[in-house]
Amino acid sequence: MSVNIQAVSCGIIQENAYIVSRDGRDDCVVIDPGDDFAKLQRALGGRPVGAILLTHGHFDHILAAGPLSEATGAPVYIHEADEEMLNDSVLNGYADLMGGFFQGPELKASPLGERFSACGLDFDVLHTPGHSRGSVCLYLKDEGVLFSGDTLFQAGFGRTDLHGGDVRQMLSSLKALFKLPGDTRVWPGHGCVTTIAAEKARYRV
Repeated sequence: MSVNIQAVSCGIIQENAYIVSRDGRDDCVVIDPGDDFAKLQRALGGRPVGAILLTHGHFDHILAAGPLSEATGAPVYIHEADEEMLNDSVLNGYADLMGGFFQGPELKASPLGERFSACGLDFDVLHTPGHSRGSVCLYLKDEGVLFSGDTLFQAGFGRTDLHGGDVRQMLSSLKALFKLPGDTRVWPGHGCVTTIAAEKARYRV
């Protein structure tokens, strides 16, 4: 069965949220619902949401997670190392980058394990610290699809100077990702779709 991926660009930082589903199924998983709840609602069109998956805890990837969870009843998941960022405007970068403090209901999330299944989708959860301590990539191995969050972009990778960032861990995470099949399609947290082969060719790692 093939997978359907709908990208929704959210907020002033143009973060990529993803609505992911199986052919023939109406239910879906939402990955990294950024700062545009109304736009995400329109894109979903009332479809049932089975889970909300966060690749990491920075504000531009999580601001609509709470409202979306309330509206749909879908549980939220994040790597346990980034749970501390969810409701802290300093740790998640909102205070520094937006010049204020985010006011909203407390966002609650359950920890992601090494695998996650919902709506007929089976994700390998790859822990890829570097951009944050709990950054993950969500890998649909059978479909050759990787949701890379802010670990890997087209012609770039996530910054390491925010809370939890570490340049050595980022290098190690990139090396691990470059061991995936070259034709793996990479859907990043910002920017355009790329492939593992195209990005590996840019780096000597």
